[in-house]
Amino acid sequence: MSSKLVIKQYHRVFRYSQWMRSHFTFLGNLLLIIFLMSGVFGVDTAATTTYQLFVFLLVIFCFAVLNSLFIHLKISVTRQLPRYFTQGESSQYTIKLKNLSEHCYKNLVLSEQLKEYSTEPRELDDWYQASSQLWYKKNISFNQWREYFIHKRGGIIAKMQVPDLPEKKYNKTVRVNVNFIPYRRGKLCFKGFKIAHPDLLGLFMKLLFIADKQSCLVLPRRYSMASLALAGSKKYQAGGVSLANSVGASSEFMSLREYREGDPLNSLHWKSFARHGKLIVKEYQDEYFSRRALLLDTFIDALPATGNQSSAENRRRHDYFEAAISVAASVCMSEQQNEALLDLMFVGKQTHRFTSGRGIDHMPHIQEVLASVQTSTGTFEQLKKAIINHIHVCSSVICVLMSWNKERQALIHLLQAHDIPLAVFLVHDGSVMLDDLIDRPKHLYLINHHNIAADLEAV
Repeated sequence: MSSKLVIKQYHRVFRYSQWMRSHFTFLGNLLLIIFLMSGVFGVDTAATTTYQLFVFLLVIFCFAVLNSLFIHLKISVTRQLPRYFTQGESSQYTIKLKNLSEHCYKNLVLSEQLKEYSTEPRELDDWYQASSQLWYKKNISFNQWREYFIHKRGGIIAKMQVPDLPEKKYNKTVRVNVNFIPYRRGKLCFKGFKIAHPDLLGLFMKLLFIADKQSCLVLPRRYSMASLALAGSKKYQAGGVSLANSVGASSEFMSLREYREGDPLNSLHWKSFARHGKLIVKEYQDEYFSRRALLLDTFIDALPATGNQSSAENRRRHDYFEAAISVAASVCMSEQQNEALLDLMFVGKQTHRFTSGRGIDHMPHIQEVLASVQTSTGTFEQLKKAIINHIHVCSSVICVLMSWNKERQALIHLLQAHDIPLAVFLVHDGSVMLDDLIDRPKHLYLINHHNIAADLEAV
């Protein structure tokens, strides 16, 4: 109960701070400080004349606030978002403003409003691992709460100065380019705009909120890497004639035979039906084609502990996971020109498998899936069972792992026992050496999460 109350107070302080920053200009904030100080030192009117400054500034602020009440803003605003953002990379989009009044607007300030999400004590505890820390560090500070709040919101978009908006009769649209760096993957929600116009004295701002809800997906960061040359034979795909056609492996006509229950209607040979008066179907030779599985490790609980009781331990786990997502996304991007189908497999709340490839689904869909992947509370055994049930149709397997414990070594040995081409990407913090890994596969690549780009480029 006390934690919820503290977080509620944090949110109130944050909202008050945002209100002050939105309504007062820099000069207004400066005079406000002088106003408060003159009020404190001018209490004794007999001993000092500071109270006169207090009264003067009070009149000034009253005039500024009253003047802002007579400012009427009539502006239309539209936002043009890209299809995707990328986590950690600067992206640009455009905002269009148009004056709907007969007055010219000058010195306008525009600010984007991202959707704000409520935070629960359990979320903060999981994020900072507060329960595992020393007793005097268990309480979440305001700075920690603010950091997590902004991360959950998706980032910070700086205020923008808007060029002068001419009167309505000129029918002119002003464009403002916005640079933004998303802090996280996933869905980013925009809820509207705030347009601020200063009063005559330049102290207080008149605010206009324009609701404009939009959303955009933030993809994981991707790095350039060469496509993996894993020599794997084509495998038979049950019921995969149409599937083979869609990936360019054309099926071969064999013969005609009588219709059997369950045969697809598109295989009927209508000329034979007209000649003989009975249903005849065309029989094809089943095709074989390549299929590659991409296994993503989503189990951060398996990461070795460092013994660090601070929040840095949880941040390290988070960095590992984000690095694994980026490696998987980079592998998917490198497979775009490959004829093989790609099956992304991971465990969230349940086991998931998404297939992509030419004619089946577009590779950007896999990137969209990776943008929403979260850590799993399941077991690694679930992922192991999923690949074993699917291995008979796989030509090769790529594993993105965050640990090299016995469970993961057992999976690698099992895949090697099936004599299937295998590549393993092992995310680490720079403390792992290839010689330290026992029974490692031939194609094992160490990816330092501090230096992902260089390590992937060297693959």
